[in-house]
Amino acid sequence: MRRFITLCAVGITLCLAAPLHAAALTWDDGAGNDNWSSGTNWNPDTAPTNGDSVILTATAQSRLDYAWIIESGQSLTSSTSGVGDELVLQSSSDLTLATGGTMDIGFMRPRFSSGGQFTIEPGASLDTDNYGLGSIAATITFEANATGVTTWNCTGNFDVGSDNLTVDLTNYDVSNGTTLVLVDYGTQSGTFGSVTLTPSNWRGTLDYAYDQGSGDLAIALTNIYSATGAVILVR
Repeated sequence: MRRFITLCAVGITLCLAAPLHAAALTWDDGAGNDNWSSGTNWNPDTAPTNGDSVILTATAQSRLDYAWIIESGQSLTSSTSGVGDELVLQSSSDLTLATGGTMDIGFMRPRFSSGGQFTIEPGASLDTDNYGLGSIAATITFEANATGVTTWNCTGNFDVGSDNLTVDLTNYDVSNGTTLVLVDYGTQSGTFGSVTLTPSNWRGTLDYAYDQGSGDLAIALTNIYSATGAVILVR
């Protein structure tokens, strides 16, 4: 009896310790309306919540139409490459790639109406084959920790279009460098509709063709300094 009670206690402890959301959901467009919020577009038939991992397939474009976080240890990935697994950021979308999360998909873009949000926390893994649609704008926010940002690797075209860029330097230590590489791209087109550095005392220059050496170009924030913490050299 004592052994039975002990085993039950261990079982209960393991159940309590297990994450509440650990599903891997696969897109199948079962509802036929492309919306993430429709549970029957997924296998199993439930819309993703924070803590789930998601696999996109090439059955159709999928439209993220609510707030969702790729949490640490979770992922948003593709079963194919290229444009077949298109992820659309709707105006109501708020996608966060959290520290420790992974995103690796073929094609991502804001579409139909402006207003989607995409936040990239430091210490994540972010890869796309292609990104962007020129006339529709999302707000892309890179958050820095003390050492840097998550570099977005886009092997194909990165079309900045009319997107709004925010770089949050609240927790950045400029002693780790005055350049942050934001996007490492295959090809690049367009310029951001707006660029905002926060807090407002930070200064920097956005270089759309930053040379990383050997012909490898990137979008980078360069010449970073804090206006309130600037050192003035007197000669």
